[in-house]
Amino acid sequence: MKNVFLSAALMLLSISAFAQTAEENLFSGPDDFDTYPREVYCEIESYTKRILTNKVAVKVDFGQEADYRYKDSRLVDENGEDIIFNSIVDAANYMAKRGWIFKQAYVIQDIDSGAISTHWIMSKKVTSPEQILEGLRTYRMTIQQ
Repeated sequence: MKNVFLSAALMLLSISAFAQTAEENLFSGPDDFDTYPREVYCEIESYTKRILTNKVAVKVDFGQEADYRYKDSRLVDENGEDIIFNSIVDAANYMAKRGWIFKQAYVIQDIDSGAISTHWIMSKKVTSPEQILEGLRTYRMTIQQ
């Protein structure tokens, strides 16, 4: 079972190694977005923000290059503060209001610490790269302003 989780984690890391920043075109290739919608994907990962609570914050991976010094992929409000959700389902409902649809979920357990992280894959149909981040703000977007 550990090998399955380890394989999934390694696959995600290898995909992320070739990712682009959110500010760049998140689509590869010279496709014309006016002709038909595209399905794009993101991954939300929940983590406990505060001790002694079930509430969570989430990180969102759109395939962009991540700068982990700033924990740049956290969902934040207009003031740059982490958005705290009641659960990952609450976070998924937040994403659904912005057009994202649940596709798949999986759990990864850290072998050393035993910490568990929950990951949900979501998709959205868009006709332009700007629609990917519509209604969402990450910490990276806040510090780049």
